[in-house]
Amino acid sequence: MTAVLRRRTTLILAIALTASLCFNLFLGGAWLAGRWFEQRVETVAASAMRAYPPELRRDVLRRLLQDRADLRSAVGGLREARQRMFAVMRADPLDRGALDAAMAEVRARTGDVQALLQSALAASLAEMPAGDRAKIQPPAGGLGLLGDRGP
Repeated sequence: MTAVLRRRTTLILAIALTASLCFNLFLGGAWLAGRWFEQRVETVAASAMRAYPPELRRDVLRRLLQDRADLRSAVGGLREARQRMFAVMRADPLDRGALDAAMAEVRARTGDVQALLQSALAASLAEMPAGDRAKIQPPAGGLGLLGDRGP
């Protein structure tokens, strides 16, 4: 084998190994991002559903993660709406009409996320025995807003 052919083979191998390394790092990053998203959903869902029995919470989470694309879209829409709202808040002068519109969009996007959660909850409750559903109690602390301690 000539020196030129040996260098060319070494270069091709180096390029292939570098491309393989980059591809594997990309796949690893995508996998980690997916795991992070699932953990965030689990944390948020757990705090929102602390009044429900653990088996019901697990089933709701399973349903939410089955429709991962819808959930990602709804959460992404809410995040973008919040970013726009905060940008309007920082603007000088403050445009009250734009702020009201941005806040309305955040409320609508929050409603989209809540609708996905409630849909998964309703589907899980439909499969739960009546006796188990009868044990569900509102949190003792109420909503935690302005001293609210009622149901």
